Amino acid sequence: MRHEIFGVIMAGGRGTRFWPVSTRALPKQFLRLVGDRTMLQATADRFDGLLPREDLIVVTGSEHAGTVMEQLPWLDRANLLLEPEGRNTAACIGWAAEVLRSRGYGSSLMAVVPSDHVMETDEGFRETLRAASIPASEGRLMTIGVSPDRPSSAYGYLMRGSELSPGVYDVAAFREKPDEETARGYLAAGCFYWNAGIFLWTADRILEEISLHLPRLAEGLIGMGGSLSPDAESYGVLPSVSIDYGVMEKAEAVAMVPARFSWSDVGDWPSARRCGVGRGRVIVVDSEDCTVWNEGRLTVLMGLKGVSVVETPSVTLVMSDEYSQELRKVVADLEEEAPELV
Repeated sequence: MRHEIFGVIMAGGRGTRFWPVSTRALPKQFLRLVGDRTMLQATADRFDGLLPREDLIVVTGSEHAGTVMEQLPWLDRANLLLEPEGRNTAACIGWAAEVLRSRGYGSSLMAVVPSDHVMETDEGFRETLRAASIPASEGRLMTIGVSPDRPSSAYGYLMRGSELSPGVYDVAAFREKPDEETARGYLAAGCFYWNAGIFLWTADRILEEISLHLPRLAEGLIGMGGSLSPDAESYGVLPSVSIDYGVMEKAEAVAMVPARFSWSDVGDWPSARRCGVGRGRVIVVDSEDCTVWNEGRLTVLMGLKGVSVVETPSVTLVMSDEYSQELRKVVADLEEEAPELV
């Protein structure tokens, strides 16, 4: 079997903006939010036809090892990397690259994807990665840009630069999540894309950039020696920084291809609405743009707009859309006051 490309699924994170359905014990990526597959299962399925399942790697928290193996029983246990604690995406990605290099696959491509995104077509995802594979194999750090269909302040943006080859563009700039007015300007300009957080590069290439821009992280990764479950002390001292901020915004030879699929990161209850997320019995009277999630009780909405009503056996959340980014603060407070609820 030729190992030309490996898939790396980042399955960590708490999904606090999806509380109370997403909890510490069962965060968003392990839930059936869209369709009859969990988000992790759907992400793994997306690689079918692009690479053999034996070349799929999952990075997750050590407490979720059993959940991952239950949902992906075919996963090679040697390809399950267990973080003793979350240290953001640079550590997660760097560790997976170091494991690949320790196994002799440093020159192989690694496609890095979050585990909690929704895409309209799996084949479009595979076509996009195939389009990015040639420049990635030539040493480019490739990322995927999604053409925005609305001015959104929920996503970071990529600014498209010059065309390097047909369908492959230089990334002229990274932009953090903008305010609404700036996002409208990005949409009108036509050269800005949502940053989907999907990457393609060789393991050696990203480790080279980590060594250059995050030397402390590089040193820590080398010290772990390709371990599948490092101890809490050695992993806990790794710098906690995103791959975008720590590497991509500083590196040269960063390029992008436009996504050949529609995309949502399903980041919170309002964004999930666009993906058809909802559950339970609902009667709607003079209401619009609302999300309901319950476990069987009837919910009646009257005269409401932009509201999420989410019910679990222990919690009822009623939230206006403009407060969706504040939900994580509520969860943080509950960590201290009522940890059994989160």
